[in-house]
Amino acid sequence: MIVSALAAAALYGAGAAIEQRQAAAAPQSAAGRPRLLLLLARQPLWLAGIAAQIGGFAAHAVALKSGPLATVQMLVAGELVVAVVIVRIWSGRPLSKASWAAALTVVAGIAAFLVLTSPAGHGHAAGLPHHALGAAAALGAAVAGAGAVASAVAGLRSDGRRRAVLLAVAAGLADSCSAVVTLAFSHTVSHGLIAVVTSWSVYALVVSGAGNVLLTQSAYQTGRPMITLPIISAVVPVASVAIGIGILGETPRTGVLGGVAAAAAVLVTSIALACLARLAPPPEAPEAPEARRPVPSPSPEPDFEPETARDREPVLAGCDA
Repeated sequence: MIVSALAAAALYGAGAAIEQRQAAAAPQSAAGRPRLLLLLARQPLWLAGIAAQIGGFAAHAVALKSGPLATVQMLVAGELVVAVVIVRIWSGRPLSKASWAAALTVVAGIAAFLVLTSPAGHGHAAGLPHHALGAAAALGAAVAGAGAVASAVAGLRSDGRRRAVLLAVAAGLADSCSAVVTLAFSHTVSHGLIAVVTSWSVYALVVSGAGNVLLTQSAYQTGRPMITLPIISAVVPVASVAIGIGILGETPRTGVLGGVAAAAAVLVTSIALACLARLAPPPEAPEAPEARRPVPSPSPEPDFEPETARDREPVLAGCDA
């Protein structure tokens, strides 16, 4: 589980950095629409990012088949470090000491959470009967999906940093939705081909996967990677832990002190992610053609002259006087 989850984190992080570089150059009018994916599909580098994401998905599915949703998702959250480093390298600026400290704090917070919760063991969702697991996963996916849609609608109606934050939250919730569906699918596969074809998880995986890609690219397209990447990486584990514990019954048996310490680890990780967001550089996306168009300077006001008959003639809109 640990090896597969870390491999997924590395592939997801690399793919995310590549994709946001390409999506940031797409026109704003394509955000949240299938046209955005059609435009990006013409870029070979973006396709390479998608290939890395597919590899990450395969490793992710193996990890979810082997361990609890909450634990796997906390490990996969390490993709932030990979993505941040790659984005900083491409920007031509080294990672600052404050950014390194925040990134390492994220890793330390995740590690502390795993140490505090793993030794005592989790109630694994795989221990549930097949139908019970399917019903719980469907409920968890529906909750995360509804939250993603609501946040996306609000984000597409906003602009600037608010747009980036809301679309990143939507992308994170969509990612959690896909993870829950993948969990259900990974357990359905072991029941044979007929179970796969007749299971809701197969078709939900296609829908949630497409929605996840669309919302993620829309978040990247805002051109604020150091805002969107940390927020997505923060929302995914938090939402996944909430679904895993609250709906799938993966309650960690840590005791009172262990639970307080685990909550503190989550809090420290969240603060570190917020610091990364504050260290965000200005958007590096190219300006739209409209923004580059020179604005003609206003002509100087003519000296006052007595009104003539020609001045009183009506002028049609769009015609020269």
